Amino acid sequence: MYPNVSLAEGLVVISSAFKTVGNDTQASAAVPLASYDQLLFIFSTNDFADTSSINGGVATCDSDGTSNVALITSKTITERSAHATANDGKQIVIGVKSADLIAAGKSYVRGQLTGSGTGGVATITVLGTPKYGPATQPAAVVQTIK
Repeated sequence: MYPNVSLAEGLVVISSAFKTVGNDTQASAAVPLASYDQLLFIFSTNDFADTSSINGGVATCDSDGTSNVALITSKTITERSAHATANDGKQIVIGVKSADLIAAGKSYVRGQLTGSGTGGVATITVLGTPKYGPATQPAAVVQTIK
């Protein structure tokens, strides 16, 4: 990123999903790699039950985000077991370079979390550096201060 470009212009919020993750998989929207140089997936956990665990990561998928889904081996989360507050309120950050995946014939990715037990609320936020900037924030971003 260029030093004269603020992060608010050079980094765009692609999606943010608040999900209740129980005995299921919850995912962000599919992100087209052709539009971004790099992506940053931020997974945040909230208050999970003591009997729950969570795992997941970044997966390749088709444009609809639901078909041909496969976790990228090098972009997976080490399972986090909920033990009182051991993994509550924590973040996991995964970076993805579009060139690496496009070279492998992949063109869409998504963030996903899979829970076990009663689960809890988690957030998947996807940030990206656009190939053709400056970035334009989506409608869900109600204010940007540079």
